Amino acid sequence: MPTLRLTQETIAENQYRARLRLEGDGLPQEATAVFTFALTAQDREDLRWYLEDFLQYPRDPAPAIAARIEQRLADVGDELFRAIFQADDDARDLWATLRANLNNTRVEIVTGVAEAAAIPWELLRDPKTGVHLALRAPAFVRSHAQTAQRAYWAAPNPADPIRILLVICRPGGSRDVPFRSVASQLVKGLSDTARQRFDLDVLRPPTFAQLSQTLHQAKDNGRPYHIVHFDGHGAYLDTPESGGGLWRRLSPLLLSGQRAGKHGYLLFENPGQDENSQYVDGPALGKLLVDANVPVLVLNACRSAHADPPPQPETAVASAALGSAQSAQQSAHDNVRAFGSLAHEVIDAGVAGVVAMRYNVYVVTAAQFVADLYAGLVQGRPLGQAVTRGRQQLNAQPQREIGFRPLPLQDWQVPVVYEAAPLPLFPPLPDGGELNINLTPGESASAAASIDQEMPPAPDVGFYGRDETLLALDRAFDRDPILLLHAFAGSGKTTTAAEFARWYSLTGGVDGPVLFTSFERYLPLPRVLDKFGQIFGPALDQIGVPWLALSDADRRAMALQVMAQVPLLWIWDNVEPVSGFPTGAPADWTAAEQAELKRFLQDARQTKAKFLLTSRRDERGWLGDLPTRLAVPPMPFQERVQLARAIAGKQNKRLDEVEEWRPLLEYTQGNPLTLTTIVGQALRDGLTSKEQIAAYVAQLRRGEAVFADEPAQGRAKSLGASLSYGFAASFNDTERQQLALLHFFQGFVDVDVLRVMGDPDAEWHVPALRGLTREQGISLLDRAAEVGLLTALGGGFYRIHPALPWYFRQLFEQYYGEQSEVSGDPDDLNRQSSIVNRQSPVRAFVEAMGQLGNYYHAQYEGGNRDVIGVLGLEEANLRHARRLAQQHGWWGAVTSAMQGLRVLYDHTGRRGEWARLVAEIVPDFVDPATDGPLPGREEQWSLVTQHRVRLAREQRDWDEAERLQRVRVDWEPAAGGGGAGPPASGVSRRGAQRHPHAGGVAA
Repeated sequence: MPTLRLTQETIAENQYRARLRLEGDGLPQEATAVFTFALTAQDREDLRWYLEDFLQYPRDPAPAIAARIEQRLADVGDELFRAIFQADDDARDLWATLRANLNNTRVEIVTGVAEAAAIPWELLRDPKTGVHLALRAPAFVRSHAQTAQRAYWAAPNPADPIRILLVICRPGGSRDVPFRSVASQLVKGLSDTARQRFDLDVLRPPTFAQLSQTLHQAKDNGRPYHIVHFDGHGAYLDTPESGGGLWRRLSPLLLSGQRAGKHGYLLFENPGQDENSQYVDGPALGKLLVDANVPVLVLNACRSAHADPPPQPETAVASAALGSAQSAQQSAHDNVRAFGSLAHEVIDAGVAGVVAMRYNVYVVTAAQFVADLYAGLVQGRPLGQAVTRGRQQLNAQPQREIGFRPLPLQDWQVPVVYEAAPLPLFPPLPDGGELNINLTPGESASAAASIDQEMPPAPDVGFYGRDETLLALDRAFDRDPILLLHAFAGSGKTTTAAEFARWYSLTGGVDGPVLFTSFERYLPLPRVLDKFGQIFGPALDQIGVPWLALSDADRRAMALQVMAQVPLLWIWDNVEPVSGFPTGAPADWTAAEQAELKRFLQDARQTKAKFLLTSRRDERGWLGDLPTRLAVPPMPFQERVQLARAIAGKQNKRLDEVEEWRPLLEYTQGNPLTLTTIVGQALRDGLTSKEQIAAYVAQLRRGEAVFADEPAQGRAKSLGASLSYGFAASFNDTERQQLALLHFFQGFVDVDVLRVMGDPDAEWHVPALRGLTREQGISLLDRAAEVGLLTALGGGFYRIHPALPWYFRQLFEQYYGEQSEVSGDPDDLNRQSSIVNRQSPVRAFVEAMGQLGNYYHAQYEGGNRDVIGVLGLEEANLRHARRLAQQHGWWGAVTSAMQGLRVLYDHTGRRGEWARLVAEIVPDFVDPATDGPLPGREEQWSLVTQHRVRLAREQRDWDEAERLQRVRVDWEPAAGGGGAGPPASGVSRRGAQRHPHAGGVAA
């Protein structure tokens, strides 16, 4: 293959000499160009902003600025081209030869390290065709002519797989970049055929000390790694020799100690430091790779190829003045250490090839590039050509989704490659065969090791997100062999455990089989060990150990003996029934059988086995401190968008306008099973507009939305089955009647409201709640929280599972449907209230919330501002109670509920909202002819008129305020009253300041 070698030299500040040499068929051609070039500080900042910030903040005028920068980048490429290839006749002749064969020519850019960042050669562009040379030439690489050590390269044996060590560093834990966002595309995307050409391991734990040990051990075993792939963060820092605050903070974290000037670093994890970080520089990393015979380093670490231009150029004259070639060479190495980024320093140490990123890179860019890079490598392309493939694909597919709306970005220039010579890692595939890596979001990794056939499959739409949980599991298994994953219903515990098992097995976390056992049915330890016999029984029979003939005690001992020699991962799924679920429910397992299971886990800690348990609760009562516990958090909004789009794709639909769907995605509270169910139904119903989706969410909150949900599908796919799990057997009929009343609550429950609904002194109380004490109510709702219907906040306060209104509406209709259904006009409703609604749960809820509104009003007027936080959480309940009271003509409850809302809206400045609420109820209390009260509603009329007076004053409508006040004053003496204030509260409550969120609503 012909090679164009462009050697850059610095003459003076912003003045350069480019020596061109085209080698290949026939005599070499040479040319020299002297030119002036400079990127201004604004140019550099524009480029950085475009590549790093634009897509995060794409609102106007950002698109126009981005278009200007894109044009500037094209102009820079054209300018460089003219300066080099149109400098003189020799340069034009060389380009004429090169242009005819550019598709088959390797381009090498050779610079001093100090000048490497001065000129963005990757932008070099033919003005006539508008084609960038870096996208047309099969390889466009950087080169370092004077490395401190000659690059090591031993061609792999074609019969052996290429050995890759994947280093995934996330020092920030759950706050970091998603765990598998980039590197997993390599793992998940490889076809079975392609995977046979890889021997892929993941470094655990991802510390520099473990990297050193692993690489040297591989070399000692005669099987050194060919590629170290670092997936993490890079930094470009200045640690001045004078020290200072930065040095004092970083000194414990720097592997190589203090160095003058700016340098590139990789951030390895280091659990021994508070920051969980260790900064490793290029010389240290390069030395390790060379010592361990590793020829290639792949970095999708941010800014791993970044280097600032030197403060003063090193001129050719100055280099010559050093007096000897040895001195000049030493100066080049010094400049590597002084000015070079990590990639330069690694190359200088003798590593044959480095792929790195010039700027902070978006995750989607890195993921796509990594997939295409390895696809090129497995096809037998040398490293430089594989990088070109990756650049070409980034250029051909420029759409990047960062803020939920795909936008084009020309970020193909971010990856750079340093290659001492063409480095083919794989032999070319015969007959032009293709081994593509399919970058499909949501695909589950298929493991090469033995996976239990009873392992649940990946969700129909694919596995999305949960990277924070997978990372936590991966790291926790570095420290503890027994983990417990817990979360409420529908959060995807089992699915996440199964995905983790596939990932862990495929990436070398466990070398043995993966077993899966579900505790949904009664399984004492001997029956649990039947699973072990299914996997290991045949092998034991072959060595003379008849598993089926062993006693239960001997099986237990044999299982522990095998696990002491064979690593395995054993998932114990849904262990909550072992000790009774929910708490207090009878368990099929006796206390002795529970203890036997726990003792087996305790003894297994001393073996090579790892256990992953899942449950809806933390199981502290049964297992104590035995396992390390990890909670599954709600899905972040970005992951909800990904899952929703996948659901839409299954229905051959698109979900583009994310903001239109935001209310629905937020309503799901990050519960994937809830999201799958209700988003799927919304798509089937053809909902698209903001108004349609808002109406759907309102229906969901009221429990009125109907969606397809087949419990026969099982808990993994049916929301109803997941919520029903443990419900029917855990609560008696009276308790189910009590829980059915949660249908009224709008996302938040205060146990005292239930207590008041059962007040035996109230004629409207609900018999199922009659005499319910606060302690009894908390015990009931705590058990409901264990099932997954609620989330306990403490102090008798609870949040409601997003699917609860739908689920309990069905239960509510079963117990209360007939007596709660009253039809007719308002007068008919009022007439029948004495017969039906006075005893109805609707009336009980409305009256209890009215008392609550009065109570918080009195507390606030008495100086207790902490009630605002509680009122913020109760707002939806108060508005719902007000609406029901208005519909049924329970006028006292209307104004009582509004007392709490008035306090909330006054304090938070929502006066417009309050004015609308008052205007809505004026016709219910005010005679339009006289502005006096409607018959029978005098007490509430006075309060409503008082609200109207206040609003008129706020609007500076003094005449209206005076008129209304006069009407009120004139009427009250005639009625024999001295003014109607708010009704006294009929509920005795503890101080609202005990609520965990009291005061949490901003004023």
